[in-house]
Amino acid sequence: MKTKTVREEDLKNLIAQFYCDFVDLQPVSEITDGNSSVDITINSICIYVIDYSSFNSEDERKKCLEQFAEQIKAISFGNLKVTYYGCKKDGNSYFSWMYIANAYNVID
Repeated sequence: MKTKTVREEDLKNLIAQFYCDFVDLQPVSEITDGNSSVDITINSICIYVIDYSSFNSEDERKKCLEQFAEQIKAISFGNLKVTYYGCKKDGNSYFSWMYIANAYNVID
């Protein structure tokens, strides 16, 4: 099976768009430019998404992360699969994370 090659910028835009659609509504351009509470780190094996923005409840955020996971797997035909996710709310501190297995060959 031949591995599909994608540009890192395109992959980051896709992840950011889906994150905004399903988890936390923010301007996609702020995420991709590195000017938001969401950080997306991409390599050819894994994508790390870390978010420090506030949310109402851990259960609600986990449901949103689960929806994101289902949709990103479907749209990428299984080439992107969320393998681990979670969130934590501690007083005024918020933290959400996702690890996404990446079957794409990422180029600059």
